[in-house]
Amino acid sequence: MKVLNADELLTVWEQGLNQSLLRRALILLAAAFPEISPDNLAQMSIGQRDGLLMQLRQCLFGQELLNTAVCPECNERIEWQNNLSDFLLTSDQIPPPQDTFELDAGGYQLRFRLPNSLDIAAVINSHQIQGGQLHQSQSASQKQQLLSRCLLQIEQQGSGCDFEELPDSVLQALTNQLEALDPQADIRLNLTCPECAHAWTVLFDIASFLWTEVNEWSERMLQTVYQLAAGYGWSEQEILRLSPVRRQLYLGLMGA
Repeated sequence: MKVLNADELLTVWEQGLNQSLLRRALILLAAAFPEISPDNLAQMSIGQRDGLLMQLRQCLFGQELLNTAVCPECNERIEWQNNLSDFLLTSDQIPPPQDTFELDAGGYQLRFRLPNSLDIAAVINSHQIQGGQLHQSQSASQKQQLLSRCLLQIEQQGSGCDFEELPDSVLQALTNQLEALDPQADIRLNLTCPECAHAWTVLFDIASFLWTEVNEWSERMLQTVYQLAAGYGWSEQEILRLSPVRRQLYLGLMGA
């Protein structure tokens, strides 16, 4: 992994503006992992991709995570705190990567692969309507479309059959198997509201979390560049080459 300096991180942030969240995640990874081709990054399973995003987040901003959530029962905003080590699996906890997997369920023999970023993008794009919003009635069909993209072969008693023929129990078995094979793809946290004691589950999306941090950091950095350029007449490149400690010290000398 390449350690991104201030100039490189600002460039990545600028490239990600007006892009989808999926595209932003891949832009971040392409900059931080130049040894992996963009095509291979896009074809990684969601869990593998998110594992790299967590490694990048640790390098950029450290281990500690601080996030907020709104209680669905009383609308109280609460903070939750974790470390990346709570989510980032070790190599011995992750099943060895392979292209395809097989599953026997309910009399059906399935050959499948794990979902990747291209699958997620295709599902989202196919359910978009004018204005970029999703139909409320399409959330269930999104899951089915994702499963259908990952299924490479379906047989029953030696004969091929269509995805639409699979019963719900087989689809659920496939979903369970996907989650077991790619455990970092769906990280959920159990929260309890301190005000009303309501308990619920939230999804931790490292792509969204990290991009929010990169966006906030970039906006602060641009403000710092503006203040130091106005105060000392330095160029952007000169300011970005300074260490974070020196930038803050020079801001302090200005009374900023």
